[in-house]
Amino acid sequence: MISHGIILSRLSREGLARRGDASAWAVGVWCLFVVAMAVLAVVRPERPITRIYRDAVIDWWSSVPVYTQGIHGFLYFPSSAVLLGPLAALPLGVGDQLWRLVMVAAFSGAVYRVAALLHPDMGGRLAAWVLVAAIPTASINILRCQCELIMMSVVLHAAVDLACGRDRRGAMMLALAVALKPLALVPALLFALLRPGVRRPLALGLLAALLAPFLHPDPGYVAGQYAAMVCKLATAAAPDSGRWFDLTRLLAETGVQPAYAIMTGLRLAGALLVAGIAWVGVHRLDRATGVMVTLMLGAWYLVLFNPRTEEGSYLGIAVLTSLAALLEHRRPRAGAVPLLLGLAVAGLGLHFYGGWFYRPTQMWLKQALTLALLGYPVWLVVTRRSLLVQDAAADGEARPGPADGQAVRIPA
Repeated sequence: MISHGIILSRLSREGLARRGDASAWAVGVWCLFVVAMAVLAVVRPERPITRIYRDAVIDWWSSVPVYTQGIHGFLYFPSSAVLLGPLAALPLGVGDQLWRLVMVAAFSGAVYRVAALLHPDMGGRLAAWVLVAAIPTASINILRCQCELIMMSVVLHAAVDLACGRDRRGAMMLALAVALKPLALVPALLFALLRPGVRRPLALGLLAALLAPFLHPDPGYVAGQYAAMVCKLATAAAPDSGRWFDLTRLLAETGVQPAYAIMTGLRLAGALLVAGIAWVGVHRLDRATGVMVTLMLGAWYLVLFNPRTEEGSYLGIAVLTSLAALLEHRRPRAGAVPLLLGLAVAGLGLHFYGGWFYRPTQMWLKQALTLALLGYPVWLVVTRRSLLVQDAAADGEARPGPADGQAVRIPA
């Protein structure tokens, strides 16, 4: 019996070592991918949009109007021009590469923290494979240096803090995400609706973000830019019939051309649906799973109902789905769930695999997959299924997991 236990222990250690080697390869693949995107940005300097952020910062501190006519250009709050200030102090090429590095570091760290929250025994290895799975959808954001990536990273960090019971810190992170990109208002307001402890610090954080631009020496200019921002965002919220990847485009691909009023009604209905499912979820699930379900629902709503959804906007869906697929794969008798989730992730990154696969599906597949993926958080809520995973101990007994509602200790 003793020798049998020694053999099992040795096999377990060897298996962990092999998994560690595999995850090291995964980290290497991720790093090579990031380097490739950095090199491509040099070869194709017209692809990154860092120049838009940098020009906005320069215009801001020069008291030049930041918000131009039309649906393109700087589509952020004035606080973004303040937060991105260091970009103006650097040459464009240097600033572009440093900004890319900052975003990748924030994103990688956020994925690791979420993985460590949900699977403490394998957080690092799990995060490595999530990053690899995210490569197809992350390629657009990392190449172009879009704020979508940093916004999502900050929201992920906030979600981990909320899952650990640090509502004040999580709320301030959500406020920072909103200050960087207005779309973060969706998860921020959703968490505020469900978590009373978030409301006050979030309100104070948003107030600070609102007032920060008045550090500018000309308050009248700042007030004028706020008025211009309102007009700009209202114009941008009704874009042309270009390459957008929201629910409206999916309906158009099926031959349905919904009127603006109908889409407004659908957006309201979608918001109520998401809020309702999330409210039930936080009352039925453990804290960590409730937070992740809320995050999934917020990402689901954003990509389907934002009229300016781009291909890179689906990175949040891909990351959360990859994480869920790997967690489900770790369960005994997982069935077909991990495979189905993995196929959905592959479909979300179809643009990465070449025109033969992409062209016939480019304007509808991502939306259709996202609609189907709503079933996963609903399933978690209905079945009270926890996303927290604990490996079996060497003696065959399961390690105890956190109790319902209990804070989880993870790396800070």
